[in-house]
Amino acid sequence: MSLLQRMERAQKAKEAAEAARNGAQATDAPSPDATAGEQSTAVATAPTALPQNGNPATPVGVPVGPGTTDAATVGPATPRGPMRPTGTPTRDDLIREVRLQLQAEVVGAFKTLLDAKENEVHPKIEGLVDRVITRGGFAVTRDERERLVEEMVHDVTGFGPLEPLLADPTITEVMVNGPDHIYIERKGKIQRIDSVFLNDQHVLRVIDRIITPLGRRIDESSPRVDARLPDGSRVNAVIEPLSLVGPVITVRKFSKTPYTVDDLVKFGTATPEMFQFLDACIQARLNLF
Repeated sequence: MSLLQRMERAQKAKEAAEAARNGAQATDAPSPDATAGEQSTAVATAPTALPQNGNPATPVGVPVGPGTTDAATVGPATPRGPMRPTGTPTRDDLIREVRLQLQAEVVGAFKTLLDAKENEVHPKIEGLVDRVITRGGFAVTRDERERLVEEMVHDVTGFGPLEPLLADPTITEVMVNGPDHIYIERKGKIQRIDSVFLNDQHVLRVIDRIITPLGRRIDESSPRVDARLPDGSRVNAVIEPLSLVGPVITVRKFSKTPYTVDDLVKFGTATPEMFQFLDACIQARLNLF
């Protein structure tokens, strides 16, 4: 037999093997004409093995439909715990909602609170806080209630969230860059704190409380103002359209105990001879530049 004949025979044997394999796959595959109902009937009538106790066992190796997993392989479903609903309000959101409602109550009763005596403001604010909490069904702790009362008292009689910062002798500067960003300077270092204003209107009310006793005003036609607090601290405020982040306040505080000559000499700011020269200039009533 020649080489060409042997190659032809091998090629025919290979084609015959492929034809036999394709025919076997076509026989095993479900007919495209078969409906879903016929397939489900075939699955439902599959025999189920019965153990000796008479209870039907889980069918093993019985297909449960195209694209699904064998039931015996999966096993019993693992129970899931209760899923937390998305968008659940946090504790901070609840306290913020209480603050917003309290702000509305305080603004509505502002004139009455201002006309009240100093010893009557705190009880009136407590009544407002209790009424808002009861009406809204808010669950707040005793500490949270007391903090809300103090914040509202500061809004009525002081400068709102700035009040405790201005009372802190270790803070030398307070910077408000919009309602959500408050920074302080302590020992020469600037840091951000957690206190915030509720919104732009809240910051504007504090600015008005600072500048109104001084006869100043701030609005769109005059969006920048300089003022002083009763203790002498310098205040600068800027609003829209000059400010792009909301109302801005800067408070430069003065120390309650001013530095003396001895302090400046001890700090190394000046020498004793410099102060002697200044003293001589003052005694001689000279012009100083």
